[in-house]
Amino acid sequence: MDRAPRVFLSYSHDSDAHRERVLSLSERLRRDGIRTVLDQYVDGSPDQGWARWMLDQLDESDRVLLICTPTYYRRFRGHEAPEQGKGVDWEGAIITQAIYDARSRVKRFIPVLFHATDARWIPEPLRGQSHYCLTTEAAYHSLYDALLDQAGVEPGALGPILRKGRRQGTPLTFENAGPAQRPAPRPSQAAAIWREKLEYLREQEAICSDPAQKFTLHKQIEEAESKLRELG
Repeated sequence: MDRAPRVFLSYSHDSDAHRERVLSLSERLRRDGIRTVLDQYVDGSPDQGWARWMLDQLDESDRVLLICTPTYYRRFRGHEAPEQGKGVDWEGAIITQAIYDARSRVKRFIPVLFHATDARWIPEPLRGQSHYCLTTEAAYHSLYDALLDQAGVEPGALGPILRKGRRQGTPLTFENAGPAQRPAPRPSQAAAIWREKLEYLREQEAICSDPAQKFTLHKQIEEAESKLRELG
């Protein structure tokens, strides 16, 4: 992403300590350039009401972090007691519908844990996604890289394909076979293959600008020319 991503944190109010930990995560991400959205930043109640506010944040955010705990899972699945956890219940329904509409190809929703034992409380629709257990600095940076689409290793440039002739079998013959019975030998395909390789290498050398790769191509061309001389 060229701009700072907008990230919504979806969590359950398990305890004051849990609320503070979620707030600390949000503040760390904001310090590191991520535009987080959290209900704790709202002064009082939003003008449009909490239900529409949550729907708007889910629509407008590039990523959604789901802070998974037993309470969050229970409310996400709609198994909480009446009059409790309506916010997560509502968010869970919206997130589940979004995953269903996208046929499960959704990387916007990222499960996050504060304890490794909470992995079993990741909602079922997201268990196929990568999750992040924030118990170390390295784990935080893995999440951070995922939010910026900069995770993984940058693949190297593709070099030329190194073709070679395939081994050829020998036709079955018999000691007592006369000249008329011997099958005509098959024309060798090795020379044709090496000529094709040589032509390809010369084309690559002509357009190559990298000195190291150009040197490698030159050596491969010399090898192909030598092989063709051997084959006559």
